[in-house]
Amino acid sequence: MGTRAVKRARVAVAAVLAAGLSLAGALVQPARAEVWEVEPAPEWTELFDTNSGWTGADGIYSIPIDGDESPGGANTRRTLFVFSDTFIGEVNGDGERLPGTTMVHNTLAWMPPGGPDPGPVQFWYRGDDEDPGSVFVPDTPDSEPGDDYWPGDGIVHDGAVYYLAGMMYSEDDWFYQRGVAMIRLPLSSRPPLLPYQQWDVPLYVPESGDRGAISFTGGIMANTESAGAPEPDGYIYIYGNESVWLNKFLLVARAPEQQFPYVNQWTFWDGEGWSENIGDAARMTDRISPENSVTPLPDGRFILVFQLDTITRYVAFRIGDTPHGPWGPFRIIYAAPEPDVWPDLPVYTYNAKAHPHLSEPGELLISYNVNVNDFWAHFDHADIYRPRFIRLIYTGNAW
Repeated sequence: MGTRAVKRARVAVAAVLAAGLSLAGALVQPARAEVWEVEPAPEWTELFDTNSGWTGADGIYSIPIDGDESPGGANTRRTLFVFSDTFIGEVNGDGERLPGTTMVHNTLAWMPPGGPDPGPVQFWYRGDDEDPGSVFVPDTPDSEPGDDYWPGDGIVHDGAVYYLAGMMYSEDDWFYQRGVAMIRLPLSSRPPLLPYQQWDVPLYVPESGDRGAISFTGGIMANTESAGAPEPDGYIYIYGNESVWLNKFLLVARAPEQQFPYVNQWTFWDGEGWSENIGDAARMTDRISPENSVTPLPDGRFILVFQLDTITRYVAFRIGDTPHGPWGPFRIIYAAPEPDVWPDLPVYTYNAKAHPHLSEPGELLISYNVNVNDFWAHFDHADIYRPRFIRLIYTGNAW
């Protein structure tokens, strides 16, 4: 890995788990002989520590423009970042947002090859700093005036980037989901990557009976040769969640690589096989976050990264033998320190996920989001609402 400028803050996770850490009444199972370690990745965190224009967001996804998700790509591949709610404005030397700051609901950033150097990164949004707007605005038959998109994961396919986006509306100062849309962004476009196409897709099912609301926007994994998967099967896997009170369950769909844009060709894992009915999607595991990631490991297994119980300080993972599980016990790898940095504020962390092509071999780069349950605190403390990054390092024989 080479010498790090920042001293490693490694955690031998096997030792932590062997101590029998208990959360919400559930005992974390001891790890096997393999040892996982974690360290901060400050050079990636600092990439999004900006004070003018784009000054903070959540919902960060990274998409390699050549479609190759294999490790070691930051230095050789162009990357498109996708964000949800974003602050646009100025931040002064005391870390305060200045008057005129506004929030838009989605933005993009472009990083050329060369790794996490903030100099060449370009942030994109509609309009300009004086009158900014979201890049993507709902305009489909199922949308209504005032709706917004919260982009989910995306993938490059056949000369375009395809995103899945939650269609959201606000009511009584709270956000609710109306549906899911597919957004197609041609790679031939130029900043701000317009025009784009959008259409409704049947990937949202409201709560009904004993099933919670189902939504497929959380994560996408291409287990394909073109994506550099170690043992490709030719399918693209799409991960969703079923939301019930105080819990979220992982669901999975898949499509042959060439059929990805055609959602009516997707099938959903029902616990025994693949069904054409989204209502048959089985709960594969629980206690996940709405945004998450599944990444193939070199030894043929798969790692699911998520924020334990949706909103806690704990970044966790599970290991599965296939892209649809079964998934092993969760293992906590990191306790986010941000709630302790601002102890007098209701700061929380959420939506951990991995970025495989930005990772070095033998590591997995992971981001998580930081927020506060006091909107106006964002104006006094601009550093809260920025993504943070850590590295998961596997010191066993498989990775």
